[in-house]
Amino acid sequence: MTEQKSKAELLEMRHALYAHFDALIAGLSEQQIQMPGVNDDWSVKDHIAHLTFWERLNLLEILKAIEQGTNWTDSGLESTEEVRDQTNQQVYLQNKDRSLADVLSEFQATHQQVMEYLEKLSEEELKTPYEWLEGYTIMTWLNEPNGHYEEHEQYIRDWRARQSSAKE
Repeated sequence: MTEQKSKAELLEMRHALYAHFDALIAGLSEQQIQMPGVNDDWSVKDHIAHLTFWERLNLLEILKAIEQGTNWTDSGLESTEEVRDQTNQQVYLQNKDRSLADVLSEFQATHQQVMEYLEKLSEEELKTPYEWLEGYTIMTWLNEPNGHYEEHEQYIRDWRARQSSAKE
């Protein structure tokens, strides 16, 4: 696990994470964002809905638990690769027909809520190891989900590259 950051560094890292993702999809038309084929049937919109779902289910609930002084309980939706794949498929099916405006609004609201919780929590709370996080602190645990964004950003970058090649 990586070295613990300060609260200010953590907030900056989270702002940069979202800004980087926003920059990746900037300039895409609504039609492009909703076009299937980024990976399989998924569109950019589907990736946004997917990231939002997992961020709400895990990160937001963990931050709420810390603020409330309660234990977070893992949903079990990631217990095995098969369960995670089924969950991802269910999330895709539940969101594929939602409006782009709704999906983007929820993504932005989730980001805002995460940032508000992070800002409210003390440095001590962010650096306390929690048994229900397998002994990790929220500071160290938050370094892991960045890989989730990177994974989906790569799908989108590859798709954009294929779109550019097709135009040539």
